[in-house]
Amino acid sequence: MEKMNSTSPKNQVTIEDQSFYLLPHDLRRSLYAEWYPEKFSWFQERRTLDKPNSRCYLPFDRYRCIFVHIPKTGGISIAKSLFGNLAGCHTKISDYQIIFNQAEFDSYFKFTFVRNPWERVFSAYHYLKQGGMHEEDRAWAEANLASSSNFDDFIKYQLRSESILQQVHFIPQYHFLCLPGIDQIWVDFLGFYENLQEDFLYVRSRISPQSKSKLLHENQTRLGKKLAYRDFYTKTTRDIVAEVYERDIALFEYDFDNSSLELQIKKRNSDFVSQT
Repeated sequence: MEKMNSTSPKNQVTIEDQSFYLLPHDLRRSLYAEWYPEKFSWFQERRTLDKPNSRCYLPFDRYRCIFVHIPKTGGISIAKSLFGNLAGCHTKISDYQIIFNQAEFDSYFKFTFVRNPWERVFSAYHYLKQGGMHEEDRAWAEANLASSSNFDDFIKYQLRSESILQQVHFIPQYHFLCLPGIDQIWVDFLGFYENLQEDFLYVRSRISPQSKSKLLHENQTRLGKKLAYRDFYTKTTRDIVAEVYERDIALFEYDFDNSSLELQIKKRNSDFVSQT
């Protein structure tokens, strides 16, 4: 969400205050539309677009769903397989509560995919080192990653910096799924990158039961032979990632080597699938 400084005349709440997110959904939406009409209109215009390589929300109204695409979790493959375009790109749940009113938001099937934080950082680093997806990614990598001679140095000397953690590929995953200051995960289904095919089929069955679309494999990090992220960590760098992504690890219950995945899926099925 953009940096915003306007205040409400009545209560002086700003959109950067955590208290803003305690207001009722539709009240927040109305205030946002009043304070930032151009941005609100831009969001609504995107609900009428259906372009292959653009951010567009029309598929969500069409399928009555919302896909929260967290970077480096297979999101482009998922979006293109289900919708034929990039859908919402990296829109956060806080923005989706502005784009859609409460009745729409509550009734739409909301889903996301998350990934082991240690593997996600490894993938994001190499993806951006290779130039990313577009010129903006390449320019950012040249400005911010050139000083790191290897992955180990990047983790030890750069990962904790604000400039890195504000880059969309390194933003902690909970920022996309939780409102500021609130740990609640606002989706109906939490998919795991490590269980991608099976979880994709479940989502497909929920939003388009007649669909036979297969999971595409788009925008993958090019690493030549398959590299095991675990081999590139030392105890020091492993602990740094655990510190930086502490809330992701706690919320999604990851451990370093994915040995808890079976338990994660079992708990997910109990907490999410059984309620849908």
